[in-house]
Amino acid sequence: MIASIRRSALAVGMLMSLMSGTALADPTTVSVNPGAIGVAGPTVPNVNYVDFSYVSLVNQTATNGAGTFNEQGAGFFSSYRFPTLSDVVPNSGINTNYQLYGVFTGSGTVAPTIGTPGGQTATFSNFSLRLFVDPNKNTTITASPAGTVGGTVSVGNTADDILVGQSSALISGESHAFPGLANGDFKVLLSIAPVGGFLSGPIAFGLNVGTFNGVNTSLTGFSMGNFNSGRVDGSGNLSFAAVPEPTSLLLLGSGIAALGLLRRKR
Repeated sequence: MIASIRRSALAVGMLMSLMSGTALADPTTVSVNPGAIGVAGPTVPNVNYVDFSYVSLVNQTATNGAGTFNEQGAGFFSSYRFPTLSDVVPNSGINTNYQLYGVFTGSGTVAPTIGTPGGQTATFSNFSLRLFVDPNKNTTITASPAGTVGGTVSVGNTADDILVGQSSALISGESHAFPGLANGDFKVLLSIAPVGGFLSGPIAFGLNVGTFNGVNTSLTGFSMGNFNSGRVDGSGNLSFAAVPEPTSLLLLGSGIAALGLLRRKR
């Protein structure tokens, strides 16, 4: 009986240890290496956050705030930060040696925000992102005026630009639009695969999450009903997190199975 209890305690301890090391999204520090893609600029060994600003156009079909939407947008990244959001990495090369920008599309459903009169919550069912480096720093981002039927967000002067990352799956995403001075916020979690070695570290294995988190600084052309090309300007930050490798998940599953066997033997 005592031996059985000891074996059970050992299995529980191993299981708890495995679980503590295989959280779904552990904070991850990444490295930025322009030289890996043939671009001039210093290597930045430690980056926790990347600031960005963006513009997007949203089309909505809704009745009393409930319906569907689609969105397209693009934005530039402005600085790297480490170890906290308050700490800008100096002399990093971004916007000095190269530009870093992203292009995205998304779609999903909208509904009135509970407890916020006039507010809307958008839930993404699809989201796609591509990250590019522009060595010549001449890329432009242009959005059609708010309310334009068939409006677009276009990216120009891209002939020399290099793809350095892209999303492979949407994990979750939600944004909020509020009336008045508080224009809303957003948070989107994506599986992101680095391309070409510009971004490296634990995320290079493709088992990683990119989190886009920020606020809407202005909303133009929005309503609770149907509209074309409602414009959103916003800013925020991108951070990365690692997820368990398949071998870790297999060990976790084995620990659970072993614990079950010991219980049955008792």
